[in-house]
Amino acid sequence: MSEQNENQRFGIKEIAKLANVSIATVDRVLNNRKDVSDKTREKIKEIIKEHNYQPNLYARSLSVKNNLSFAILIPRTSLQTGYWELCLKGIDKGVKEFATFGINSEVFLYDQEDAATFLKLSAKVLQKKFNAVVIAPIFIKETIEFVSLCKQQRIETIFINSDIPGHSSLGYIGPDLNSTGRLAGNLTSYLVQNKARLLILNIAKGVKNYTYLNTKIEGYRNYLQSLDRAYDITIKDIPYNDYDEIAPKLLRYHTDIKPDLIFITNSRVSLVGQFFYENTELTKPHIIGFDFLGANVEYLAKGVIDFLICQRPDKQGYLALNYLYKYFLLKEEMVEFKPMPIDILTIENYLFYEN
Repeated sequence: MSEQNENQRFGIKEIAKLANVSIATVDRVLNNRKDVSDKTREKIKEIIKEHNYQPNLYARSLSVKNNLSFAILIPRTSLQTGYWELCLKGIDKGVKEFATFGINSEVFLYDQEDAATFLKLSAKVLQKKFNAVVIAPIFIKETIEFVSLCKQQRIETIFINSDIPGHSSLGYIGPDLNSTGRLAGNLTSYLVQNKARLLILNIAKGVKNYTYLNTKIEGYRNYLQSLDRAYDITIKDIPYNDYDEIAPKLLRYHTDIKPDLIFITNSRVSLVGQFFYENTELTKPHIIGFDFLGANVEYLAKGVIDFLICQRPDKQGYLALNYLYKYFLLKEEMVEFKPMPIDILTIENYLFYEN
């Protein structure tokens, strides 16, 4: 008898017989339910592992079809940044892939500059009673309240892009924000001399909502301060999206601060690249920013931007759905934090990189 046929013949009944327990007990272990002693649970798991038992995913998917659904609540993309477009690309891949297992998914896109749109869409999610929600938490207070309501309705939640520790029931998938800041600090230390003037820029309309950027800044500053090289660090917010509004601010900061390096904490680094590319009479500082977006890569290729730190938004979106699939259909235990790889792009290697 082939190994494949043997595996097909080995099922829940055989596991129950070897473990000397009921079929119902095996089913509770396979579905990660309670009311099974630790000793019995471990014995059943050992038998499953020894015999390489794989659940019948097709049969299981039929049992949950039209009954298992996920919501995805993220910002919509804008003309100023394609970051969320990449995230949505990964989500679309997951939606199509896991639909074959009978999982229904629906995407809700809110305006990251308008909390009212988040509240409106989160209310729709609660009305439809999904099994789980993938959330990109821009609005902290509103997200915490929404997650609390999800908990009351037994709706699981998982965060992407940024975290609100202790609130999501299934954890967080995304970059370790403190580490991305420390990485930017490390790169900075190679580009500038002691006592260099460093300018940290937060660029976005409604930047006050982007509190997660503070974690990047903390990592950046802590790393550089640990070097004891007497860097002069200034932090500035530019609460605009349009280049025509941002450019005067950049000119003012360049005149007043005369930075040796500018660290942009989000994906809007192309706006700074454009400013120095168009104003060649100005002494260009070194520039570090985030994400493999077309506009950013354009100025990286022109030698205006020194480094892009990539956080894989596409992978975040896909992995969030993949984790929900594993949790609900495969009954796997969740890891509370799944960090994304942190990639560094330069003019020398960007041509070989793909999101």
